[in-house]
Amino acid sequence: MATMTSSKNETFFQHTARFFREVWVELKKTSWPSYDEVKKSTLVVLTAILIVTLWIGGLDYVLGFFTSKVGW
Repeated sequence: MATMTSSKNETFFQHTARFFREVWVELKKTSWPSYDEVKKSTLVVLTAILIVTLWIGGLDYVLGFFTSKVGW
């Protein structure tokens, strides 16, 4: 892990340059998902969104139907 010690004499530009160097070092350590993993994860998320949307929409419809019959 990169060190985060900062010198009091460090200028703004030196600090910013050091920050971006450390960011680059950490990005090199990152393992990125494969295309297939991204496709599968996206499908799972979209499916979950569809299920929750249908659930909430169904509840809204049913509760709206009952409240209109009761006269609220």
